Amino acid sequence: MKRIGIFACVMIAGLTSCKKFLDTKPTDFYTPETYYTSEGQLQQALNGAYSNLIRSELYGQVMGFNFTTTTDEVMSNRGADGDARGLRYNYDASQAYVAGIWRYCYMGINNLNSLLDNIGKPVMDEGRRSIIKGQALFLRGYYYFLLASNYGDVPLILHSPAISDVNVPAAAQKDVYVQIEKDMKAAEGLLANYTLAKLGYNDVVTLTAVQAVLARVYLYWAGYPLNDISKYQDVLTYTNKVVSSGLHALNQDYRQIFINLCRDQYDVKENIWELGSYGAAPGVVNKTGNDIGNFVGIASGLTAADTSSYTGAAWVWVTKKLFDAYDVDPANTATPLKSSLDVRRDWNCANYVYGGSPRVKQARTNVWQMCAGKFRREYCPGYMRNINGAQGTYNINWPVIRYADVLLMRAEAENFLNGPGNAYTDVNQVRKRGYGILYGNVVKSVTITNQGSGYTTAPVITINGGGGSGATATAILTTGKVTGIYLNTPGALTAGSYYASAPVVVIGTPWTPGTTYTANAQVTVGGNLYTVTTAGTSTTTAPSQTSGASSAAVTGAVFTYAGVAATATAAITSGTEADLPANLSKDVFQLAIRDERMRELCFEALRKADLIRWGNFYQDMQTFAAWASANGAANTSTGNANGLQGVMSALPRHVFLPKPTYELNLNHALVQNPGW
Repeated sequence: MKRIGIFACVMIAGLTSCKKFLDTKPTDFYTPETYYTSEGQLQQALNGAYSNLIRSELYGQVMGFNFTTTTDEVMSNRGADGDARGLRYNYDASQAYVAGIWRYCYMGINNLNSLLDNIGKPVMDEGRRSIIKGQALFLRGYYYFLLASNYGDVPLILHSPAISDVNVPAAAQKDVYVQIEKDMKAAEGLLANYTLAKLGYNDVVTLTAVQAVLARVYLYWAGYPLNDISKYQDVLTYTNKVVSSGLHALNQDYRQIFINLCRDQYDVKENIWELGSYGAAPGVVNKTGNDIGNFVGIASGLTAADTSSYTGAAWVWVTKKLFDAYDVDPANTATPLKSSLDVRRDWNCANYVYGGSPRVKQARTNVWQMCAGKFRREYCPGYMRNINGAQGTYNINWPVIRYADVLLMRAEAENFLNGPGNAYTDVNQVRKRGYGILYGNVVKSVTITNQGSGYTTAPVITINGGGGSGATATAILTTGKVTGIYLNTPGALTAGSYYASAPVVVIGTPWTPGTTYTANAQVTVGGNLYTVTTAGTSTTTAPSQTSGASSAAVTGAVFTYAGVAATATAAITSGTEADLPANLSKDVFQLAIRDERMRELCFEALRKADLIRWGNFYQDMQTFAAWASANGAANTSTGNANGLQGVMSALPRHVFLPKPTYELNLNHALVQNPGW
């Protein structure tokens, strides 16, 4: 096997696909001449192309971590070991992860070229042939999209290469995009009747997946460096196709999208295309574990005695810019953090880690050191925590494109072409879901009316009534008083759980006759707070003492007056809290979309690409570095000095990865990217 670079001999679903270079025909392995003789073999080759995408060199780790997690939304917390993974813009063309994206994209392309070259060989149902061909064309286009968006100009190979095809010059990025468009449009026609409504699962490519991803391709094409603004009309055309299909809708609970991914439950309304890992859809090869939710996840150690434990390295932390981008309740008195009106904040910016022995949740209120909480391994069921006997490996599917992204892309294109008028609806729809009010009203705030006194531990907060359910809150205690109430969740966010009127807030445990109380428990009667000084069962006579230190005359449990019970009231939303201000200018609306994409799509490997296509990546990074330094990131104990150093290391050349050294040494027609 002589050729090693992008045209290296590779495996198709475990079957050798190299061209022969000796006169003797091989008899102990398959070649393109002896393979592709049945529908099953075509499908197996296609499965290999899907499986390749979730390798650690691509979406299993690198695409969502190595070169995408030092921006204004998230920064690495690592030093030299982070540099080795490319986390702080301190990498070069010899770096293994730089090479991995290139190598495995071309491996996928080579296998797909071989499949497409032989697609007509077997005798089979023509409808099935069209479905396999459509998916193969789309996947080839998608692999080229990954290459062009990461490396710029790249070799464009559309057939299985001959052994002499060694020195192949790169095609211009624009020409690569033209081919991507051609492949994906052909796939759209071939998959015209292949929809999620028929399949019920989304880890294979269907019609709306082709249309949604093609809209993303056009969006990148419209931006830097190609700046072909005519493509905004194509973005609008293709996002309209997805929306008008009626096949997709926003999940009413933002958090549930990612819980479903962890639980291997398909959400075909929200997630238009996801990459399947273990437990994948029928016909897709099961994969081994991946790092989704590990490096970009909540810190946790794997403890043998704790069957619920999981590995979470948490090598990145969120930025204060992301945290502060979510609206808060200005009247909230909780400290050190105010409650957010936006459910997405406390999901994406995790305010806890797992630590200690036994392993418990530990609060983390320092914003610069909060973990990226979107992909939460704690929700993975047991069978996803013990793959092939290796506890600690996990198999969360990767959401390549979601319906929320389609709405935001459509709003961005609409605003560019026609101004914000019709674009408000799409952005506000995403925002309403973020606030939990897409289909009804939720608890907006809890306001303390009396702080009370005499509390020794934070009392339980109960929210009942109002026709809804699911709202939870936590009391903040300072010197015996309830000084703040943190709204953890505004409601259950499911059908029938929304609030029609303000619910009642109960602070603490009400005294109840016949209840057995433990010593030091605190209960409320009317406006008074009592401490149980002697454990026992309460009788029908309630404690009535309102002052002094002697015990109340109650048989059984003995209660001592402790102070005044705290009280609070709740308010619910009106349904308009999430709406953007009316009458924004075109430029201001575009800035609002940029922030909304960060709030909604953070940690989904899109932010860096967005900053690049908006045309000012280097300056944006420098501006953010200055802001971050002035707002606490540089502090070595409470900030993220390592991450800040990474942001400051960004240069204009980092809009593209360098072409790998190993490929330049093999393909002498290649030219290195500028700056490398």
